[in-house]
Amino acid sequence: MLAEAASARGLPLHIVAIRGEARQEIERFPHTWIKWGEIGKMFAALEKNGCGDLVIIGGVNRPDLANVKFDLGALKTLPFLLSLGKGGDDHVLSRIVRFFEQKGYRVHGAGDVAPNLLAGHGTLGKVSPSAEDQADIDMAFKVVGALGRLDVGQAAVVVRGHVIAVEAAEGTDAMLVRCAELRKSGRTGRHTRAGVLAKAPKPGQEQRVDLPTIGADTVLKAAAAGLAGIAVAAGQVLMAEQATTIDAANQHGLFLVGIAGPGGS
Repeated sequence: MLAEAASARGLPLHIVAIRGEARQEIERFPHTWIKWGEIGKMFAALEKNGCGDLVIIGGVNRPDLANVKFDLGALKTLPFLLSLGKGGDDHVLSRIVRFFEQKGYRVHGAGDVAPNLLAGHGTLGKVSPSAEDQADIDMAFKVVGALGRLDVGQAAVVVRGHVIAVEAAEGTDAMLVRCAELRKSGRTGRHTRAGVLAKAPKPGQEQRVDLPTIGADTVLKAAAAGLAGIAVAAGQVLMAEQATTIDAANQHGLFLVGIAGPGGS
């Protein structure tokens, strides 16, 4: 989606994709595949294609360094790579941004290239949150802010004033599956929709990378968990396939709102 947006603006681009992490669909655009540890090949591809401006986007799993094959470029930066095994996600990603900047690259956020990928302000679908929903939203964002200060997660679920789940290393989808299991057990109520999933960047987060993301699948899992809706930090959360995501919320009767999050956007 980012590449499509860049192409529509007439921006030349080249995608450097990690095997096993990126999907084959990126091959519709000029690209280079690299394996974990092929740092030299990555920089060679950037230089060959005149890439001085970078956007780092997409989720990856932390590799087991014992199974990474380092090329010469990686060996030259080995102390830096080994340092990435420590700290939370934001700590790691901030170091990666600084690493590229020290090499002379300009790192941009996805929203700089494609502002339409960011969630907007206000009610985004047909359903609006009730006063009770708003109270849950307020508490959920407080929880996300507290989590973020510990560099833990970017999402939380609150139902009728009770914190049901917080996001940790397993990610939002797995957290919502846990919420659905709680609903089946009757612990969060089965008959009426209630509660909210809130997503926002961590306070002080390096927002050029690893912005929280939602999509239609998030909506489906929130519906299965019996939630009344989803609230995101407007202008600070990526919304994949916005029209499809909003349609899914409407079809399942969930509210979808963008509001000022912990970062004050």
